[in-house]
Formats: sequence, structure tokens, C-alpha cells
Amino acid sequence: MLYCNDADLLAWEPGLLKDATFASQTLIAGVADITGTSLTIAGGGPTFATQDVEAGQVAVLTSGPLAGCYVITAVTSPTALELSILYDDFFPTSGVAPPAVGVGSATDVPFVVRTFRPQRQLVSEMLERAVGLLGFDPCAPAATILNPQGLRRACALGTLQLIYSAVAAAADEPARYSVRADLYERLYRRALLRTQVDVDLDGDGRAEARRSPGLLRLVRE
Repeated sequence: MLYCNDADLLAWEPGLLKDATFASQTLIAGVADITGTSLTIAGGGPTFATQDVEAGQVAVLTSGPLAGCYVITAVTSPTALELSILYDDFFPTSGVAPPAVGVGSATDVPFVVRTFRPQRQLVSEMLERAVGLLGFDPCAPAATILNPQGLRRACALGTLQLIYSAVAAAADEPARYSVRADLYERLYRRALLRTQVDVDLDGDGRAEARRSPGLLRLVRE
């Protein structure tokens, strides 16, 4: 399970996909028509369905008056999706999907959908291991986290630290990216200590333990 999405990263770093393009994966690129909150691929080629495009990722309009990064709120067909301007309270804790804010209207707009899924996957697995989900006993019941949203902040911060560390290592002038990597490392460690999740250890749907990924657990074998 992934505990944050690309839109969570965009909320922290609006320029992330400009700073760290090389560290991302390009899922699809092409030309589209934009009407309000709708983006429709113009012409043939790969589709959103075949390229694993999904809600929570980010669409980048690369040129023209609408150029910028927008959150994908839904994929409505193989060639169409809904997107929105990122705004305050875009990530409500109630679980109710936020209303999309229209981007504008234009035709033949170059676009690309990029993702940091590999980095998010790595940090998500680290968090699961930290709370004891990835054990070594194949006969043990599968443990699950009952409040996965509790790991969202830590996952986003850890992913940003990973991304900016990679960007700094490859940059000709790494200082500005190293500063960001150091900042997100501190914020990530702080978030680990403050995060608590309820863990179902035996598959009955009820929490048997409350754990923090920032605390060391000692297990007697």
C-alpha cells in the first residue's frame, strides 16, 4: 500500500516536477483539449488506461497560458480525466472528495503526466517495516494498519527527502537541493516520532497495538 500520492508532494513543493523531472517517471505525454476541469487527449496514441494514470497523480501542462501543474482528481475514460488547481483544504480528513476547481479552456495543449511512485513505494515499505508489518514469518497472520491516513505526512516528507537527495547528487550546483534534502530529512524524522497508527495483528478488524514508526521495538525470539 502507498501512504501518500504525487499530489501530496505537490502540496509541499509546487515546483517539484520542474526541479526533479529526471527523478520522476513519465507515464504519458501528448496533446489535449482542456475545458474547465476536463482534459481530453487530442488524437491517437497511448491512453490513460494503458499507462496506469490514476487520481492523485499530477498532470503538467507544459506551455501556453494554462501552463502549470494540476492534480488529477479522476480518470473518467481511457482518453479523458478530471483535473483541478491545487488549493487550501484540498485534502480533507473526512474522506469526502474535494470539489475540483476549473483550469480554463484551450485546445492542443501539450501535457505530460509524471509520477514519483517508485520513491513513494520505497518509503511506504520502510514505514510498514518500522511498525512491524513486514515480518519474516510467512505463517503469521497478515497485519494491517487501520488508520493508514496517519502515515500520509511522514510518507510525503520521506519521499521528498529521497527525491531531493537524488537531485542534489546529480546537480552541477547541488547546494539548493541539498538544503531541501536536509530540511525534509529533519521534518521526516520528526513526523516519525509524532505518528501513531493502530495495527490489526490477527486479521479480526480490530486494533491489537498502537505503534509509532519512530520508536524502536525490541522483540524476543
